[in-house]
Order: sequence, then structure tokens, then C-alpha cells
Amino acid sequence: MRRVLLIDNDASLRRALVRLMRLAGFEVEAFASVEALLDSGSLEHEACLVLDVDMPGAGGIEFKQALVEAGRDRPTIFITASEREGLDAQLARLHPVAVLRKPFTKEDLLEALDLASAGGGLDLGH
Repeated sequence: MRRVLLIDNDASLRRALVRLMRLAGFEVEAFASVEALLDSGSLEHEACLVLDVDMPGAGGIEFKQALVEAGRDRPTIFITASEREGLDAQLARLHPVAVLRKPFTKEDLLEALDLASAGGGLDLGH
């Protein structure tokens, strides 16, 4: 799967990540919010999700939970700057491909995307 849906409310980070992923050969659509993604209809196509954990409105965790409950789950990479207690355990229950802490390297993101493309996952249960 070489198609990525990126949802992050930080416009400069969104632009940089889109540029990076496109240069690496991924087809990317970027959105400032979960609501914008839902309004676009782009979720109807297979894609890997790159979700910011904390955003105004619906955050990445709530969105991923809703997808799982609706039987519409997608391979997901979470990105976050949060260090709040219990977050790793909460994310692990959603079975992401990876969780990347900001600031993360381009190599980390591309490795996670390759894992998602290969159908792999990362066990965060520590």
C-alpha cells in the first residue's frame, strides 16, 4: 500500500511530511483535521493513516477507535509530542504500525511506512 492519508493540524509539519513522503514514492493526501478527511471521501480508498494523536476536535486516538469499531480499520502510524502517562498503553491497544515521537527522523517515518506497506506492525506492549 503506497497511499497515505496524513492528518495533522500543524500546517508546516504537514507540508514537510507530504514533501518527504512524495519524494519517497508515496501517494499522499493531507488534512488539517479528522473532520476534513471525512468530508473529502478519501477514506473510502485503501491507505495507510498517519495520525497526530492530539488535535482540536477529534484526535487521532478517537478516530482510530471509531474506525476499529466500525470495521474500517487501516494500518496506522501515530505521531505525537505528548509525554502523558499511560499514552503508550492506550496507543498499543489500537495496534499501530508505529508510534513516532516528535521530532522524529525522516528515516523513522519511511521505515514505518514501509512496515505499513508490507502489512507489518510494531508490538508496543511493554
